[in-house]
Amino acid sequence: MKNFKVGLCFSKQFKGASPLSHIVIKRRVYIRLLELCKKEGWEVYVLTRKTYTGDGVFNGAWLFNKGKFRKINKPVKMDLVYDRSGGMNFPPKDDVSFKVVNNRDFKIICWDKWKTYQEIGNYMPKTFWLGEFNNYRKILAEIKTKNVVLKPRNGLKGSGIYIGLKKNIAGFISNPKKKYVAQEFVDTSGGITGITPGRHDLRVVVVNQTAVWCHVRVPSKNSYLANAAMGGILSEVDYNKVPLSIKKIVKAISSDFYSRFDNPVYSLDFGMQNDKPYIFEINDTIGFPKWEMKQRDVFLQGLVLNFKQKLHAK
Repeated sequence: MKNFKVGLCFSKQFKGASPLSHIVIKRRVYIRLLELCKKEGWEVYVLTRKTYTGDGVFNGAWLFNKGKFRKINKPVKMDLVYDRSGGMNFPPKDDVSFKVVNNRDFKIICWDKWKTYQEIGNYMPKTFWLGEFNNYRKILAEIKTKNVVLKPRNGLKGSGIYIGLKKNIAGFISNPKKKYVAQEFVDTSGGITGITPGRHDLRVVVVNQTAVWCHVRVPSKNSYLANAAMGGILSEVDYNKVPLSIKKIVKAISSDFYSRFDNPVYSLDFGMQNDKPYIFEINDTIGFPKWEMKQRDVFLQGLVLNFKQKLHAK
């Protein structure tokens, strides 16, 4: 039986005695994942894309064994990497020398909001390609809602988003280096029955074509943005309480993505308006559950099963 080498790859240059020193609140959860991987008999590593040299080789890595990390100062060739680096910089384009969770085709859909709309637009608010911010005058007449949502084509954590009245959009300070999409506004203030009474963003995490974890994020007062980085409050949700209309969409999309994109790991963000669900975005780099959350091990064991499937398909 082959002794597979499996690694979690981050974007940061590691400092100090631990390659997970940049993770504070959820470090135990990451350690738990590494331990579950070790039980499979794999060599388990924590990696940084800063040391990647190509052909699946990292010139320097941190080996995890018996609850401790040991720095390896020589090239190590990976069989599978769970990419936690965020963005499209890793692995380099056309480098297919090892398995990656997730593959590049899927990551493009997640990181390009216009591609997202082209892929699953039937489930999303009506979306328009804007390009440079100054093109907004050409688009506003086509948007039927009083409020409009402006998003950078590529972005994270709610940064650089405008949500507000169309008449006030001229005062938005845009980034001249970015391209934008414009969306009709979805009013989530009516909440989700049995889950939350007001504005929200419901995230469903899908692994192996199955919803393994779900949480709702509620924005701070006078805000539309529910991202944790913008002050949103996160609460775990029992998936049994999620409306059937959302579950049907999750099932349809997960069945399609499973076969087309090599069983990806991702989340779908939903909002409900008048009991109708809308998808806001797909995320391929998912924040892990906190240690005390009920679905923690369901999520982590789902990841291990996902890794195992990919390794044995090599």
